[in-house]
Amino acid sequence: MDPGEPPVVDPSEGVGILAPGACDQRGILGTLGGSAVIVHPLIVIVSHGRPFGNPGRGRSNGPRAYRTGPRPEPEDVPAPGNIVVLMVRKAFPAKVIVSVLLAFLLVGGIVVAGATLRDSPDDPAAAGSPSESGSAGGAATTSTAPTTTTSTVPATTVPTIPQLAQPAAATTLPVIDLVTSIGPGAFPGVVQPFEQRLVDLKFDPGAVDGIWDQAMTYAVQAVQKIAGLPRSGRIGAAEAAALSSFQYPAPLHPDAEANRTEIDVTKQVITLYESYQVRLITTTSTASGQSFCYNTPKRAPTQHICEVATTPSGRYTYYLFRQGVDEGDLGGLYNPYYFFKGRAIHGYASVPTEPASHGCARIPMHISEYWHTLVHDGDAVYVDGGSDGEQILSSNSI
Repeated sequence: MDPGEPPVVDPSEGVGILAPGACDQRGILGTLGGSAVIVHPLIVIVSHGRPFGNPGRGRSNGPRAYRTGPRPEPEDVPAPGNIVVLMVRKAFPAKVIVSVLLAFLLVGGIVVAGATLRDSPDDPAAAGSPSESGSAGGAATTSTAPTTTTSTVPATTVPTIPQLAQPAAATTLPVIDLVTSIGPGAFPGVVQPFEQRLVDLKFDPGAVDGIWDQAMTYAVQAVQKIAGLPRSGRIGAAEAAALSSFQYPAPLHPDAEANRTEIDVTKQVITLYESYQVRLITTTSTASGQSFCYNTPKRAPTQHICEVATTPSGRYTYYLFRQGVDEGDLGGLYNPYYFFKGRAIHGYASVPTEPASHGCARIPMHISEYWHTLVHDGDAVYVDGGSDGEQILSSNSI
């Protein structure tokens, strides 16, 4: 190349670096070996030329020779972008640059692929359900509700107590005038309608045959006790009216068991309930309140006890039935069903209209024949209007 010709840029040429302070601080040093020299306060880069020194053997450690020539025109100065490229090419080998570029492309590809998969409609989390989207084409918004644990508590079942069914009024009973009453020996045609009415009302007058017997008297007395009439055991105008429009009194324990026995000591009446409804009403005779003494046990007695005849108030349960006559310390009891300390509901030949027993509840013999079939062990027995408890006067060893 002639000194007068402009330098020819060859990309294959290398880059030379001068030490700080070895060059002019103005920016362009001049030409070196036909190439332009760009000066930086710290680094001098030779662009478009060979390295300093011998062109054939690289950098020389000997004296440096500078070729003089015309000052390059400004347009001959390499662009800053080319200088940066040349600096990178010189600082890093080509393999390193290629590896960095490949790594950058690989990482960038992974990032782009991940973003694409995340936004893909095939992903249920990204696509969302119609209910999550809110509207067609809208962005799906999902929220994760916290997991909650619920415990199921068994519901408390409160039994529904049905209303007490009341009997309908009777319209076919014979008319009894104010000065007349009927009883044993009365005309069967007159007696029989009253027997049937008593059966309909859940009393037990015995057979409905028009014959006035003791069972009929006990049934009429039970009606009189409930109605508050004299306990004559005969039917007059007042009894006829009471039977015609009879209504059951309110239960003593309306919220108690569906199947239960209520002994009303005040009225001397027993009412048996089944499924909350009246099953049977009978007259009774409970403790007289008189004092008495006895030896116990009946066979080979060891104690002599004196006490007051009581039927204590409270709630009890049936626990023992004895078929036939059960001989106790105070005598025989017929078909007794025990509910509290030797006290039982049992049949007896005499059931007075007033309290007369030692503590049991007497009932007519014909009713005691089947009473045990209507109740069971464990069924509740309520005693109302009785004493506050047993009254033992003395107990001595024999």
